[in-house]
Amino acid sequence: MSVPKPVILDISEHQPPLEGFRADGEPLTIADQMFDPKLNQWIVLANALDHNDLNNLKAMYESLENENGDLKQLNAKLMLNNVAIKQENTALKEKADSLAQINSKMMLASFQNSKDISEIKEQLNPASKGGE
Repeated sequence: MSVPKPVILDISEHQPPLEGFRADGEPLTIADQMFDPKLNQWIVLANALDHNDLNNLKAMYESLENENGDLKQLNAKLMLNNVAIKQENTALKEKADSLAQINSKMMLASFQNSKDISEIKEQLNPASKGGE
């Protein structure tokens, strides 16, 4: 039977592993027990189901650790993407402001051109001024 990796907990430092004998008369080893943080004590793994539960928890913990690492990498990429998007957004806002200024100037120029055209028409045909 494989021995699970030890888990270092601050709580367990104050609670040494149990000593004594297993049901089969063999001395208790660290592989025969686990620390229960809810109870704040070591408990003896009494049967194969307890060992299976511990092994399943160990496997699940390792899987979650790997997934957590993957999530940290994805989070870092998202943060970089967010920074890039903010930079692009700032550039787009600057371009939009520039286009709005150009649009305003074009509207003023168009209005001035219409006014100039009306004045030229008046000069060319003074009779139409009276509302012919």
